[in-house]
Amino acid sequence: MAVRSILDTIGRTPLVKLGANFTENSRSVIWVKMEYVNPSGSLKDRIALKMIEDAEAKGALKPGSTILESSTGNTGIALSFVGVQKGYRVVIYETTPGKIGEEKRKIMKGYGADVRSLPPEELQRMKERSVAGAEVELPGRQMCLELERTHADHWWARQFSNPANVLAHHQTAFEILEQAKGKVDVFIASIGTGGTLMGVAEILKKENPRTRVIGLYPASSMTPMVPGKPYPRSEISGGIISDMLQRNLVDEVLPIGDREAVEATRRLRREGFFAGVSSGANVLIALREARAERGENIVTVLCDSADRYFTDEHYVT
Repeated sequence: MAVRSILDTIGRTPLVKLGANFTENSRSVIWVKMEYVNPSGSLKDRIALKMIEDAEAKGALKPGSTILESSTGNTGIALSFVGVQKGYRVVIYETTPGKIGEEKRKIMKGYGADVRSLPPEELQRMKERSVAGAEVELPGRQMCLELERTHADHWWARQFSNPANVLAHHQTAFEILEQAKGKVDVFIASIGTGGTLMGVAEILKKENPRTRVIGLYPASSMTPMVPGKPYPRSEISGGIISDMLQRNLVDEVLPIGDREAVEATRRLRREGFFAGVSSGANVLIALREARAERGENIVTVLCDSADRYFTDEHYVT
């Protein structure tokens, strides 16, 4: 298929059945959507393109504008990729601790972004080494808010609360339904901003209200996510996660430890899937569902590529 632009290659990713080595001949089937084959290496390409084009249509982004975002990496990479392709200056406040974000910083800079690191050093002392993006991104979000207020030509993408983030994943859901021939009994995804889970859940539950949706988040998180319960909201927090939990779009939310997510990821790579650690966390819970032997179609996403976890491998959302 010939396309006019590299941006036209975003989306339409394969849905692949996991083999018997994983499912152990369960009556259930696990399908993984290979989002890491998007051009910059993650499902965040979808939201970067949607958020930028939405802002352009509304006049918030104009020639000469600067795009701002706080990110643990993947959204920063995707905005760097899409934003620079469209001719914008991109400034990313990268907020992963220590060496965890080393590859991501290099990738963003390689695309041409101005990367400013705000590492939360206190996480280095934590026994549980997973990283909750919804929490560690807060200092960077505050910087973005202040810059946007003081610079008329700066636009903050606000991935944590931007409706375009959710809308981008309506397309992900439509692809899943087409590829799975309409049969999705369980959908599983890690929660960073919540955009993937909410966007896909809105469409899947409209198609079949009995579809179960399971969200995952790092066990290091200081703020639990409970379906039906309030989640803190402010100018720099909450947003999509708050809406998703209060609307009961998610049936179950589980904290996942760093070690078990990494172990599942390494097993996944031995089966040929060159995916990152959030993908391993997703597959870990898909396997739990398959062992229940309900004969279901279980779908999850392989969020990003393994090439951004070589230096220090942890479950980061």
